[in-house]
This record gives sequence, C-alpha cells and structure tokens, in this order.
Amino acid sequence: MNFFRLRVLNTLLLFLIGVVLGFILKEKFYPAVPTAAKPAYVQPYTAPPAAAAAQEEDLSDEPYLAPDEDRARPAAEEPATPRQESPPEQALIEAEEEKPARKQAVLKGEEAAFFSEPGRFEGRDLEMDLQMITARKARPGWRLNLVYTGPGKKIDYLYVDDAGLLGDKPDLRIGFVYKVRFYCGKGQADSGNTLAAIAPTGAKADWATGLSAVE
Repeated sequence: MNFFRLRVLNTLLLFLIGVVLGFILKEKFYPAVPTAAKPAYVQPYTAPPAAAAAQEEDLSDEPYLAPDEDRARPAAEEPATPRQESPPEQALIEAEEEKPARKQAVLKGEEAAFFSEPGRFEGRDLEMDLQMITARKARPGWRLNLVYTGPGKKIDYLYVDDAGLLGDKPDLRIGFVYKVRFYCGKGQADSGNTLAAIAPTGAKADWATGLSAVE
C-alpha cells in the first residue's frame, strides 16, 4: 500500500518538475514577442465654472510684475471732441454783449455850457449849483424850478422832475443854493430832466427870503 502511494507521489512530482522545466526552457529559447503598446487617450481635466472663477480670483490677488511691454503701453484715451470756434465777427459781438455798460462820469461845473447849448448834454448826468425858486407837487413826486445866474447876471431856468426822492414834505427854501444832480434825457432845460440827488450848500442869494419853496 505504501509502495503504491510513493509511486503516485513520484509520478506527480516528476510531472510538476517537467512542467516547470518546460516553462523555463520555453522562456529561454522561445521568448514571447512583445505586443505593441496601444496609445491611450486621456480626456483633459476641465475645472467646473465655480472652481475656475475661484482660481482666477486667486491668481489676480497674487502680486506680480506686469511685462515691460504691458507697462509701457499707454491706456487708450477717448478721442477729444474738436472745439467749435465762433467766427471772429460773432466772437466780437459776444464780447461786446458780455462787457458791462461803462457808466459815464457825472459832468460838474458845466452850467454855462449847458444853458448855452443843452442839446450837447442829452443822455448825460450833470451836477450844478442852482438857486431854488419853487417846488410844485406833481406825479409821482415834485417838479422843481431852479435858476442859474451866469456872467453878466444872465438868468437861466431849469426844470427838474422828482420821482419820489424828496418825500411828501421836502424842506426847500426860496433863494437858497442847492447842489443838484440830474439826468438830462432830452437835451432841454425845460423838460426831460430827472432828479438824482439834491443837497443844500449853505449859500443863498441876496434876494433869498428863506420861505418854503413848496407850493
């Protein structure tokens, strides 16, 4: 019985040894031809939109130096709108309109010239020393009658209209000398003259009565 088992075991052992030797001899004398490697295509990884945005934000936060070319490139500027210039004639007219009207100086001491030729003084302001004759009530104020005694005791009369400057009860005395400023609107001594200011000088004529000139 033991002999039979030993024989079977020897047979199996020899079989295994033969198989192992066969593989060894085959790999040594008949090596297997290597098969060509097949290319494998791997799909590139694409980050989701949220991750891509976060990655761009992280990159923008990192300090870095821009290339010299980018730093030297000037920022694009919008083209300037060409300025439309006015014609010389129009510019001159606009300058004249913008310039304030120059106020003419008040003419003083022109009594003799005014009463000899009042038309020359139309549109001018004058200031004269005149003697009071009468102050008559008129709308909207008073109408003053004044007199100027020129060389050779020549007498000339001037009528000046007050537009409310004197008030209701002016203190004006007959024969007293007043410094009268008025605007000559018509170039006439008897009309078109508007009172601008009046003040007593303290002087008076020889014939002055001192009575009120208000009628």
